[in-house]
Amino acid sequence: MRPTILTLLACALLSACAYKNKEVDLVVHNAQIFTMDGAGTKQTAMAIKDGRIVEMGPEYQILNRYRAKKVYDAAAKCIYPGFIDGHCHFLGYGLNKQKVNLAGADSWTEVVQRVTAFAQAHPGTGWILGRGWDQNRWPGQANPVNDTLNLLFPDRPVLLQRVDGHAAVVNQKGLDLAGLNAESTVAGGLLEKRNGRLTGLLVDNAVSVFQQIFNDADETTKRQALLDAQADCFAAGLTMVCDAGLDAGTISLIKAMHAEGALKMRVYAMLADDSANFAQYASGPFISDRLVVRAVKCYADGALGSRGALLLKPYSDDAAAGHGLLLAPRSHFMQVAQWCKDHGFQMATHCIGDSADRLLLGVYGTVLGATNDLRWRIEHAQCMDTADFRQFGRFNIIPSVQPVHATSDMGWAADRIGPQRLANAYALKRLMQQNGMLALGTDFPVEGIDPLKTFYAATVRRNDAGQPAAGFQMADALTREEALRGMTQWNALATFTENDLGSLEPGKKADFTVVDRDLLAVGDEQLKRASVQATFVNGEQVWPAP
Repeated sequence: MRPTILTLLACALLSACAYKNKEVDLVVHNAQIFTMDGAGTKQTAMAIKDGRIVEMGPEYQILNRYRAKKVYDAAAKCIYPGFIDGHCHFLGYGLNKQKVNLAGADSWTEVVQRVTAFAQAHPGTGWILGRGWDQNRWPGQANPVNDTLNLLFPDRPVLLQRVDGHAAVVNQKGLDLAGLNAESTVAGGLLEKRNGRLTGLLVDNAVSVFQQIFNDADETTKRQALLDAQADCFAAGLTMVCDAGLDAGTISLIKAMHAEGALKMRVYAMLADDSANFAQYASGPFISDRLVVRAVKCYADGALGSRGALLLKPYSDDAAAGHGLLLAPRSHFMQVAQWCKDHGFQMATHCIGDSADRLLLGVYGTVLGATNDLRWRIEHAQCMDTADFRQFGRFNIIPSVQPVHATSDMGWAADRIGPQRLANAYALKRLMQQNGMLALGTDFPVEGIDPLKTFYAATVRRNDAGQPAAGFQMADALTREEALRGMTQWNALATFTENDLGSLEPGKKADFTVVDRDLLAVGDEQLKRASVQATFVNGEQVWPAP
């Protein structure tokens, strides 16, 4: 017997009711959802339950099928997979908010004024810590010395880090507490001397002498730092951060704060290069819903701005700086590399100079041997020699780069390394072509925290002032789609989280960022004005507070 039209209509109605009875936690609709799946699909609505995407589709389909506890009207805004910062210092950023902020100071005099004001507001005898000075902003670009600090603070130790963290000025009281004098030497570090005495300027491993000051921050201080950093990251649209170098104790605190629900930010934690940290993770990586610990962060050299980056040829603007600094012998990196391979950890090494890049690419190649899926990383890969690009593809090594470094450094980088070497620096496109991907980050607090500035610097290659008008070395600019993948899908691959993150698809975690315009289509000036409207982690709106 053939079904009648009324029977078919009744079945359709019952089916619709059955779908409508599907209860979920959240329905998002009236959106332009850039899924970043393999086909580049766009959707207008999605249903979310237990932190994961259940279904995506047209507005009418999702609204008709699901009954939700909460409904989010995106007001036709654009939704992207949650932005991931591929290289930053999450805890360090939060701790910096409790120090003297020296960023943007236009002279050493201004730095001293800020330190004096901070000391007056925070009286006592304990350390005065600050970060953010950059001599490249100052007339003459001369490095600072501690004479004025010694006069103003004869009995209170002061340590002021450069913006990159690879150099610092320490007053005499601080030097005395550390037991440093004109006869002191530190392997892989520089203690500047004039007329037979220390000037207080320290570079790279000489700064690390004072690392215990930062490690000694108590739990209350670290908790507040992590919460402060989380708040700013969520406001910027970040849903996961890769913290490039944490001690095991801080990672334990992050675990605890995740369990309490106080910390909701996803963290990909790289262990700081220290035997005590390795001992804590001898059994292998740790993976939970919001925390992944499966990388080790090493430092091969310093930074270009403080002339600590290790170069194949000497610095062009300072013969005394020589080739820069190697922070540990090759044998050390070989030992760490073997430990990582044996224990299932990714190795991630800070390499700024072309000599450091060559050294570590060689170490990686020796230990890895051939094609692999271990996803080891070179962090920064800032100055490259032409002959070394191919090593990334040969051994499947991921370049982890920070596009804003190019537009921050371009005003003085040519002086440091000369135009010939500059042509192979900040080479995003050529690095991306080696494996068809790269990881994008900010390196905050060295740079700002905003991932939209990462996107702008990677594609338009101009600074905040819109300079240079034609873009900086545009042959190495990324396309808009490449930059977006570098902040989402490729960062998920670089952190082994691609099964859960990096794209918006059914079954994946519902991490997404709402932006007020189409990053792939608007003009360059419109792109500069793009802003984050909301941030969701596991389907929960974490910014702004709903």
